[in-house]
Amino acid sequence: MRILFVSYMHPSVTPGGAQQVAEEMRRAAIKRGHEVFMISALEVDQEGVYGKPGAPIVPMPGETNQYFYFPQHYNFVHKSVGEWRSLKFFKDLVTRIDPDVIHFHHYHRIGVESIRAARLAAPKARICMTFHEMMAICLAGGQMVRTSNRDLCLRATPIDCNGCFEQFRPEFFTLRAARLQALLDECDDFFFPSQFIAKRYQEWGLDPAKCHVVANGQSHPAPEADRARRSHRVNRFGFFGQFIDNKGIDVILDAILLLAREKRLPESGVEIMINGGNRHYATEGYLAKVDALIEQIRALDDDRVRIHELGRYSRDQLAERMLMVDWVIAPSTWWEVFGLVVSEAWMFGRPVIVSNIAGLGERVRHEENGFTFPARNSAALADLIASLAGNELEWRRAHEGVKPDWSDLDMFDAYMIAWRRNAANEEPAPAIDEPRVAASRSQAQTFPDLEALFNPAGDV
Repeated sequence: MRILFVSYMHPSVTPGGAQQVAEEMRRAAIKRGHEVFMISALEVDQEGVYGKPGAPIVPMPGETNQYFYFPQHYNFVHKSVGEWRSLKFFKDLVTRIDPDVIHFHHYHRIGVESIRAARLAAPKARICMTFHEMMAICLAGGQMVRTSNRDLCLRATPIDCNGCFEQFRPEFFTLRAARLQALLDECDDFFFPSQFIAKRYQEWGLDPAKCHVVANGQSHPAPEADRARRSHRVNRFGFFGQFIDNKGIDVILDAILLLAREKRLPESGVEIMINGGNRHYATEGYLAKVDALIEQIRALDDDRVRIHELGRYSRDQLAERMLMVDWVIAPSTWWEVFGLVVSEAWMFGRPVIVSNIAGLGERVRHEENGFTFPARNSAALADLIASLAGNELEWRRAHEGVKPDWSDLDMFDAYMIAWRRNAANEEPAPAIDEPRVAASRSQAQTFPDLEALFNPAGDV
């Protein structure tokens, strides 16, 4: 089979969950013996480094069948590419590739018109879209967080959206949604990494018959790593991800400051390892808040608490960084769709502490395969840190409950099942609470038809 993946960004250029999943799919497809291509849309200001003047699409240096795409005149509000020449180059490349499957891993920067261009270029191809966020639903970066007060938003109605963006009348959002839904409907299949985001998009207006839930998977970067390794004091807590507003670094720092002020820091002490890049994507106000919290903690002059800012890390550095910590905290303050960092932590046997929200709440069960606390509640997180720091028995119990998540091949095989079933015009997809394609092994009890989906002989 000839498969084309289309992604926003590329992990070799800018780290991020969506592009990492796209790359995992590409590599898994190659492992399964398919002919694979990738088009990664980059930002316009990256053209000078990775592109060529006047060329909307260029081969990725040193790679085969991979291309960088620089669509011009992108409109963030409408998720639209406003230059016909960019779309023509995209369409022409798809025509030359002539894929059997076209798998979009985003529409941001790529432009929703690219779906139609792909349909025209390869009319017999199966076209699908994996949603890693809610940008089509929510104009606030797809975060579903109110712009006025940062409260979590429960729904996207024209009136609610006008409350966040007063420059647009309510009817504007009705027309915007109708246009996006019409262009997205060119896809044959919609895929979601969690029940939460699948439900949100169905409520928004996507056809339930096209919807499938497939958990993200990934290859193990260091399978020989010692998963039982831990620090002597079992007191190292790690944050991994992008240094942006809604990832919740401030919640961790608030919790540590609270423990220090209430004199509840454990005798073993607490070390916070911040592994975060892309500070330039955070707002100035948020960065100022985080920096101020770090300074306040350091000003305590208490040797029982240490903050280590380790900065950006590559995939090759993941094992080293993960094995430096005992516990991994994912304190997201938005509707985290999946939480790839949870999968990464589990690969290395790290117990996780997560906000009990959206995709994170689906995956992590308190005191079974991790620990949860109410989102944005730094006091609750402080209580967890105080109870876990230095607690070797609890670490061992939690570590034993951690199982490795889905691999890249598990993920790809699940997609293949859905593609082939739908291509054979089988029965319509069931309701979203009974997804035809299962999520990760760690959630097998949530999806009782998991094993039935896979051919015991491995013929996928």
